Amino acid sequence: MFAVLAPGSAAVPGEPTAANIARARQLVELLRGLGYVDMNRIALHGHSMGAFVTAGVLGAHPDLFRAASHTAGGTRPDSVPGAAPSDSQAATIRTPYQLHHGDSDNVVSLSSDLRLANVLLSRGVVHELHVYLGADHDDLSQNAVMLDRVRAWYASKGIF
Repeated sequence: MFAVLAPGSAAVPGEPTAANIARARQLVELLRGLGYVDMNRIALHGHSMGAFVTAGVLGAHPDLFRAASHTAGGTRPDSVPGAAPSDSQAATIRTPYQLHHGDSDNVVSLSSDLRLANVLLSRGVVHELHVYLGADHDDLSQNAVMLDRVRAWYASKGIF
């Protein structure tokens, strides 16, 4: 069996805080405790604030996940406060990472994912950035093309 983790919920703020990163890490241990999950085939995905936690978790635990993806996420400069993870938090990511962002997103700027893509590129991390023309923030979370791309990405990385 494989597992895909989606950290956070509407009740939990999605910033990549130490507590949220610890929660996501604990989810992995819960999966391990089930005894039937293949711990070598775990992926991580998030949308918006969940995307921020995804990047934070990948930075904190660079060898824990086989693949990852997100929609409407990214990073921020280290010197700028905000909910997104900093470039430094993302600098330790080594997990193959697929990014999806709408070019009409007025909640999380496309520039945030462009920043993250540049961080990944500078570190030699396998990644893809897909930009969806005319898509706003809410358009991507259930977008059929995005979901097909994520499935193909996970399949190419041996998740299933």
